[in-house]
Amino acid sequence: MSTTSPERPVRPQVPPSIFSPGLRSTSLGAAALISLFALEYIAVGAAMPTVAAELDGYHLYNMAFGATVAASVVGMVVGGWWSDRSGPRPVVLAGTGLFTAGLLVAGLAASMEVFVVGRGLQGLGSGLSTVALYVVIAQRIPDQRRPSVFSLLAAAWVVPGLAGPLLTGVVVERFTWHWVFLGVVPFVGVSVLVLRRALAGTRPGAGAPHLRPRTILWAVVAAVAVGALNLAGDSVDGFERAVGPVLLLLLLAASWHLLPAGTLTLGRGLPSVIGVRAAMGGSFLAAEAYLPLMLRDEHGYSPAQAGAVLAVASVAWALGSWAQGRLGESVDRYTLMRVGVTVFLALMVGLVLAVALRWPGWSVVLLYGAATLGVGLAYPTTSLLTMRLSPEAEIGRNSSALQVGESLTGAVTLAVTGVVFGLFYASQPHAAFVGTLAVAVSVGAVSVLSAWRTRP
Repeated sequence: MSTTSPERPVRPQVPPSIFSPGLRSTSLGAAALISLFALEYIAVGAAMPTVAAELDGYHLYNMAFGATVAASVVGMVVGGWWSDRSGPRPVVLAGTGLFTAGLLVAGLAASMEVFVVGRGLQGLGSGLSTVALYVVIAQRIPDQRRPSVFSLLAAAWVVPGLAGPLLTGVVVERFTWHWVFLGVVPFVGVSVLVLRRALAGTRPGAGAPHLRPRTILWAVVAAVAVGALNLAGDSVDGFERAVGPVLLLLLLAASWHLLPAGTLTLGRGLPSVIGVRAAMGGSFLAAEAYLPLMLRDEHGYSPAQAGAVLAVASVAWALGSWAQGRLGESVDRYTLMRVGVTVFLALMVGLVLAVALRWPGWSVVLLYGAATLGVGLAYPTTSLLTMRLSPEAEIGRNSSALQVGESLTGAVTLAVTGVVFGLFYASQPHAAFVGTLAVAVSVGAVSVLSAWRTRP
């Protein structure tokens, strides 16, 4: 009588690199699209003075930025639900189509009103596509390789942040501002072609629910509130004093309906992962808004020198993201996230002290750069843990919540720091800078509290 030993289950072999044949379409295609979205989001600021002057549109200057941010919120919400229900392929195609349409409308605009419409279409398209790309990554990239992909996506944001403004300036000077938008169109098409094979292998989430009209309504409410806060800027007079609290309440109500249950109370597991991302994003966004101005006013830095704080922070973020992508599978990602946010908060406290005690400007640049190294460790980890904690049919919706939470918290934090800045800058500018950073640190502290509640 012969006996046979039971067969051991064979673990599927994980490709050695994110650029292996089965993964490179997703890795390269997603990074290419993200870099184009980042370029239009970050670098367009360098072209805006020329655009406003030629189109006689200074009265809509802020709206050109606010429309993009507001429309992206709607795109993120719809894109998450749509990706779960129908798969990410139609969402990516629709999003890139709208983004391309926005580039064409903005690039060919003969009035500022039309230009703003184009910017809104860009925001809607990028919001749809970005969330859908997360679903593509979840379906096409093995969990062991996702940290490396998120490291690549971080670089896709950093490079446009460093080179984009300079490139935009050259295009505006040598050609016209129109080509800042029209020149990107062919690259969108190439990026989609690179992503084509990955999209063909995606699928709908089994049992994913339909998008409810009430969810769309709350997404629009959130978008309008974010756009209005963006337009208000640093003003704290008259109308803004009355409307500001109403907008903040609307954002709170929208967050309650758009984010997973327990997010606002830092429930254990996924809600707190989203809380980490939201608080950390709001904190560094508030700090970056005023640090260059502080370096100019209090240390006599030129615009280029003051901008160095953002460049150093971008490089440090990329280094932190690269480092987390190189760590092995045995590393506990919950612990890594806690380390990242703790480093960020500790150095942000040091930054407040440096500004309050008028330390040299170079110390401010180094402290903030070191702080964003912690962001580089924690930020991509929130994306990884969101995927691990999400059923397949909810990856799109939860990835959407991750990004929507960050956008809404950023809008609220900027509104609060704007009030602090507006109240003090005219009479006590030093107090204004210390106050805005204190707000940033307070929000950052929430990320540390959240990080200790992320493990289910």
